Amino acid sequence: MIRVLGVMTGTSCDGLDASCLELSGIHEPWRVLWNASVPYPKSLKKSVLRFQKPGAKHSIEAVLTLDRDLGDWYGSAISKVLKNQNEHPDAIANHGQTVAHFPAHDSNTLTLQMGDPSRIAVATGLTVISRFRHGDIASGGQGAPLVPKFHSLLARRFGGVERGISIHNMGGVSNMSYFSPSGEVIAFDTGPGGFWIDQATQEATHGKKKMDHGGLLAKSGKPDLKAVKKFLKNPYFSKRPPKSTGRNQFPYLVFKKLTRVKGADLVATATEMTVASIVAAYEKFILGKGHPLHSVYLCGGGAENGYIVSQLNKRMPEVLWKTLSEVWMNNQMIEAQAFAYFGFLALRGIELGGPWTGATQFGPPAQVTPGKNWKSLLKLIG
Repeated sequence: MIRVLGVMTGTSCDGLDASCLELSGIHEPWRVLWNASVPYPKSLKKSVLRFQKPGAKHSIEAVLTLDRDLGDWYGSAISKVLKNQNEHPDAIANHGQTVAHFPAHDSNTLTLQMGDPSRIAVATGLTVISRFRHGDIASGGQGAPLVPKFHSLLARRFGGVERGISIHNMGGVSNMSYFSPSGEVIAFDTGPGGFWIDQATQEATHGKKKMDHGGLLAKSGKPDLKAVKKFLKNPYFSKRPPKSTGRNQFPYLVFKKLTRVKGADLVATATEMTVASIVAAYEKFILGKGHPLHSVYLCGGGAENGYIVSQLNKRMPEVLWKTLSEVWMNNQMIEAQAFAYFGFLALRGIELGGPWTGATQFGPPAQVTPGKNWKSLLKLIG
């Protein structure tokens, strides 16, 4: 048995999610020991978002400073979380904060996840597993989405693969993992998930609200459908998988150029763009290709947005849309749990990506930074 703490801070920069799993085998059931969340420091969030502004230029010193500051925060936040837990992990699998992602083909993708793992190892005394995406990129993939390997375990647990099933994560970026009855895996980013909605909410409420809880603002507003139509003409949506995206391709500036509405209408428009791009992805690349689709299980912060869930049910009533919370799982912690599992795989040298990312050969799974407990961890790995 090995205990791995998965740590995830998503594109939205709203907080750190941590989930500690006890794992015994690659295909064996895991046990969730505990979950925890820590809010993002305001100053650090500003620094991360500043790096992601279109056309922004930063010195090498600024890049190294942010990497250091993120590493220090991860180390401090995780240390505080561990003090409140009776069961401690043997290793930390930290995804790191995505600051840039420029997808390409033939191992030319550029991606940057920051948060110095050495500082996390020093602060906690534990071995840290990080840089999960780079090996997949070196093997010809885009480094994203990686979660399908974990989602496949969930799909088999729920059943229904014989009728077509998808696990759909709605974080800052929205992505699907579809599993066909024939065993084919189709996985890609469908477009903006929550980061445009969050920023529209902050603008509409003059900073009083960070996110549209339950989708109440969107529900009270009227979406700019002309802007949504223009949005769906973005070349990304017609591009065939493998494909991935992020803030670099869809900065908030792109959204603001599409519409002039304000208040609740602004939030409604951002929400409609997320819903419309999800529906378009399933209609074009799943149903449009003759693949059966019986059910979609939603996870991530967007799964807590009741308005989005209701709209997806309304647009595609022939599909069963459920949130993972409806099957007794924590919507918010799935990605953190996925990277705990990937940390477990990485310690065994097992690749994380696959054909869905565009990878064509073995990709090194991650970087391992030994902590004080490295020798004892080696005994557990065997």
